[in-house]
Amino acid sequence: MKIAIIALPTKDDNHLPPLTMAYIAAVLEQRRAIVRIFDRALDPLGGWEDIQRRLQTFQPQRVIIAGEDSHAIEQAVSHIHQTYPDILPLFAHRSGSEALAATASLLAWLNGVNTLPAQTGEELPYPARHLLSLEHYELRAPGGEVQTPVVIGWRMHNQWQLRPPRQICHEIRALVEEVGIRHLLFCEPELTIHEQWLDEFLDQLINAHFNIKWQAAVALDRLREDRIRQLAQAGCEAITFTLAATSVFDSASSREQARKLIAYAREQGIYTHATVLLEPPYESIARLVDVAATFGLNDVSFKLIQTLRVSDEEQQIQRFARQRYQEGRTRQRLIDRFGPALGGLLWQLRVEHLADDE
Repeated sequence: MKIAIIALPTKDDNHLPPLTMAYIAAVLEQRRAIVRIFDRALDPLGGWEDIQRRLQTFQPQRVIIAGEDSHAIEQAVSHIHQTYPDILPLFAHRSGSEALAATASLLAWLNGVNTLPAQTGEELPYPARHLLSLEHYELRAPGGEVQTPVVIGWRMHNQWQLRPPRQICHEIRALVEEVGIRHLLFCEPELTIHEQWLDEFLDQLINAHFNIKWQAAVALDRLREDRIRQLAQAGCEAITFTLAATSVFDSASSREQARKLIAYAREQGIYTHATVLLEPPYESIARLVDVAATFGLNDVSFKLIQTLRVSDEEQQIQRFARQRYQEGRTRQRLIDRFGPALGGLLWQLRVEHLADDE
């Protein structure tokens, strides 16, 4: 049987390959199906005529349409249901963390029943990465090399179920030996979500000698210098975390501790990226951005929380935050190089010069 999987684009994470669909494809291949994944995120402006031509070439008996927007899924079904009536509309995120639930829906559809018992992570085959053109996605390590995501936890009933570290390491070994991948992304959940699990996972990575590099999300307030050393020893090349006004403005000591941890991570060769949450009141945004600019991060992005998502103002606020952050970084570099007094004076002269030019 031939089965086509159409992955729809999303608003936020199109840089990720559709790993959930790759898990589904692996299950189908186990059942001796011939599978193709067509990812519309690689060509979001392309028309459905192109998809129709590609489907006509492949000639599937069944089609799966997967995405995160029910309206987009409904529209996609309307484009092809007359030609391919056997369609499974599937609500699924790209990251792979919901592969267990998506696979249960798939098997129920294949077996013609309403529901099936949920699978455990131990039963799932590794995702069919050979069906994805990994190099065509924007997922890159800090040095520019191609990354691939690896699931470290399943999201079930709004809770995280962490995969056994040995199982993750078996998948990593397969990636290294069979696919030649050397850079990985553990995108969710945060690596620091469970202390004992993380100890075991890092120990296994260190003892496996994979010669890989990886990136993960962490909670900055759960890190210590000894943990950062352990991360680096296990191959961590980048960490990402969130900065919010509630965590940054709590106290001067918490801000200083964050600066020390970020500086120590960089000393260990770990790239640091923060997502700064911009939240009301508007007056706090400039202060939050100014504080973030003093942390010595390698990179930063800005995200508006839901209450600020108001039409065109979202992009305007993000542009303002980015400009303010770059100005703050320049000011901090002058202070670091020349000291607070002279650095501050040079910054003031720079501001006045730019104002005169305008």
